[in-house]
Amino acid sequence: MKKIVGALSLILVLGGCNSIQPNISEKEVRSIVMKEHEKSIGEVEIISVQHNWREYIVEWENTENCEVGTDYIHDATGKVKKSEVSIC
Repeated sequence: MKKIVGALSLILVLGGCNSIQPNISEKEVRSIVMKEHEKSIGEVEIISVQHNWREYIVEWENTENCEVGTDYIHDATGKVKKSEVSIC
């Protein structure tokens, strides 16, 4: 019985941690990524935005200068934690 109660408690705790609401909106995150990658050649297009464990994961591309990438944005501060960029 103790194992069942412990397992259920763990599920509730982990489930609650994933439901933390971000401080910044998806619209704000899109704007941050656009500003971060704006260049004189081409325009950044947001492919997808996902929210997972206190960060936004944003996939983007700029077809005119042949760049694609993924940015990891902290959902409380709006700071870019990591950025992965590929150039053709």
